Amino acid sequence: MKRDKFFDIAEKMYVEQFITEEEIARRIGVCDRTIRRWKALGDWGIKRDGFLKANTISKDAMYTLAHKMLDDFDEDMNNNKHIDSSRMYMFTNLMDEVLKKKKQSYTKEEFLRIIRQVVDMEKEMDLDFQDMMKKDGFI
Repeated sequence: MKRDKFFDIAEKMYVEQFITEEEIARRIGVCDRTIRRWKALGDWGIKRDGFLKANTISKDAMYTLAHKMLDDFDEDMNNNKHIDSSRMYMFTNLMDEVLKKKKQSYTKEEFLRIIRQVVDMEKEMDLDFQDMMKKDGFI
């Protein structure tokens, strides 16, 4: 049964990696309705809120979470996987918080460099996604 095999994996993807229900369903091969049902059954929304609170209390925790998300993005890109826009949105919000907490230690140039990197990453992901769509014959 897929629930026995994938429930914990799907929960981690939702709670800790901020992957959308639709993307989780696509990755593990179930319908998104199943993921929504699992989400409700496992209280994933509450768990995600708890995960965010636990990982955004201190500056160190924010840096750790941002670093983990970047590692996850890197792994996905190296495996030619699409990076879900909700994860990028979460990452940019997290970076906003990191920059607020350490505002005095970032110059304008450093801040702009970080923003350019995020924008460039999003452009690259869009191009990769378009390439995948072309390869699969959707475009």
